Amino acid sequence: MQQRNIALYIILSFVTCGIFFFYWYYCIASDMDRFDTPTKVSTSPAVSLLLLIVTCGIYGWYTWYIWGNQSSEIMAMYGRPTDNNRGVLYLVLAIVATSVINMGLLQNDLNSLSAPP
Repeated sequence: MQQRNIALYIILSFVTCGIFFFYWYYCIASDMDRFDTPTKVSTSPAVSLLLLIVTCGIYGWYTWYIWGNQSSEIMAMYGRPTDNNRGVLYLVLAIVATSVINMGLLQNDLNSLSAPP
């Protein structure tokens, strides 16, 4: 799992009018797919990206909810502080605000897992 610069990825997502967002989404889907947890998106990262595009983002709401819950489970597995409502938080942020916020939050969790405690 690679550490990614969150600020740079957010800026690139806006500068490229969202094209870089799809690459970042695929990277996060690949990272989340590596963890074997009870809560997991059942599709491959490529299929998740394709469904995100085909459904005009609605499939993303599902993945954000699942990834939020999976993130809580992963953080608990590694003994990191977490809350159990991340799925709901990510879903609400994806619907009301923008998924780029979710990307930053989830990438922060993934970055903290690849760094020593």
